[in-house]
Amino acid sequence: MCDLKIEIVARDELGSIVALVTPHGVVDARTASAEIASGRARYVAGPDSYVRAPIKAIAASGGAYLYANWDGSRRNNLHDLATIDRRPATRSAVRTASGRSERAALPRRSTFWSTIFRAFGLD
Repeated sequence: MCDLKIEIVARDELGSIVALVTPHGVVDARTASAEIASGRARYVAGPDSYVRAPIKAIAASGGAYLYANWDGSRRNNLHDLATIDRRPATRSAVRTASGRSERAALPRRSTFWSTIFRAFGLD
C-alpha cells in the first residue's frame, strides 16, 4: 500500500469533492474511494508537512464520501484544501479504477487550474 499526499481538492458547483491532486497526478474521488476501501492506497492530508491525517471513505447514499479531520473539529477538513471558488473540474488526466488514463472533455475555465495541471505534467 502506498501513501499519497493530497495537495489540492477540486469541487463541483455543489461543493462536493470530485478530484484529488497528489504529487503523482489527479485522481477522481470515486477511484480514490475504491482504492481506500480495497486497501490499495492510503491517502493523507493536512494543513502543513507536520500534521497529516488519513483520508476515510464513508459510505453515503450518493456514493462514498471522502473525509479527513486533522484539527479535532467535526467538519471535513478536506474542504480547506479546495480552491476559494467552486468550479467544475477542468481538462485533466484522471486515473480510473482500471488504472488507465482518460481525458475529461471539459472546457478550460481557469488559469489557476491550468497552472496546477501543467506543474504536474497533466495538460
